[in-house]
Amino acid sequence: MQDAYSLRSTPQVVGAARDALKWARDMFQIELNGVGDNPVFFPDDQVYLTGANFQGTPLAVPLDTIGSSVTMIAVLAERRTNRLLNRNLSVGLPAFLTRGAGMFSGLMLAQYTQGMLICEDRILSAPAAVGSIPAAADQEDFVSMAFTAALKARQILDNAWYVLAIELMAGAQAVEFRKPLKLGKGTEAAYGVVRKHVAKLEEDRPLHYDINRLTDAVRSGELATEVEKAVGPLATTR
Repeated sequence: MQDAYSLRSTPQVVGAARDALKWARDMFQIELNGVGDNPVFFPDDQVYLTGANFQGTPLAVPLDTIGSSVTMIAVLAERRTNRLLNRNLSVGLPAFLTRGAGMFSGLMLAQYTQGMLICEDRILSAPAAVGSIPAAADQEDFVSMAFTAALKARQILDNAWYVLAIELMAGAQAVEFRKPLKLGKGTEAAYGVVRKHVAKLEEDRPLHYDINRLTDAVRSGELATEVEKAVGPLATTR
């Protein structure tokens, strides 16, 4: 009667993530234009004030938020991939997007890769900002762990590029089984980028070369650029 949430909810989920990323950018811009000095000296008044302008929490919290938001998008991408590979959910597509299911694995193992990456991202999504460990004889009794948050966010994002690339591979492979099918302008452009880097899967082959090439195309902005040529500028968080 209705599409699954992983299909219907995509605008709302992505919208929430975009709002979070916009807020994170605003926080970074504030800090980049702020003063991290301690103490702060006012020579004209012969006064100095000790404070904590160096405190990293204003960056740790947005970095944790970025990590959680990107993980959420990756989870959504894997759920959509699952609906393409599962013949009980794909409305007529062959199991694992191969005509030789039982003899060939198709994209089944690529979904394993998605699952592994998402599991890692979920673990890394635990917030670092609450992980304070007192130091300096308890003089520094609350620290932000912002650097840890940054490392986590970078790894989460690196993993997510691969998750999205695998979904794109599955989407292009599904198109092959729906032909003749008229795609939208943006979808046609995206399909062209996928097929530029990844050939149709006829028989099982090592997929890591395909995944790596397509991930590079997505991460570099090539796919987004080609889609924008077809449909005009995509909305940004700026």
